[in-house]
Amino acid sequence: MDNALVSGHFTLDVQGLERLKNEAAEDPQKNLRAAAEQFEALFLQQLMKSMREATPRSGLIDNTGIRFYESLYDQQLSQHLAGRGLGLAEQLVEQLSSRTGTAGK
Repeated sequence: MDNALVSGHFTLDVQGLERLKNEAAEDPQKNLRAAAEQFEALFLQQLMKSMREATPRSGLIDNTGIRFYESLYDQQLSQHLAGRGLGLAEQLVEQLSSRTGTAGK
């Protein structure tokens, strides 16, 4: 997995997603991998958000400032974990490559 595709860009960067969309016509296989890595990062971020919401909170550490910094940390951590790769992106690339006929290219 190419760490530069995920770790160098913010997951929710609209310009980055637009650039990825525009470059898809040039090299579909490379951009398929980049899109799969972005999906993996977003999936991890949602997973972490759900885990945070499932934990009980006490009155001492439950305020909007704490929640804001937790969400920033979760975004950064999910981006880092996706950059290292958990295997979801590879499975997506394999599955979508076989459907689009770009396997082996």
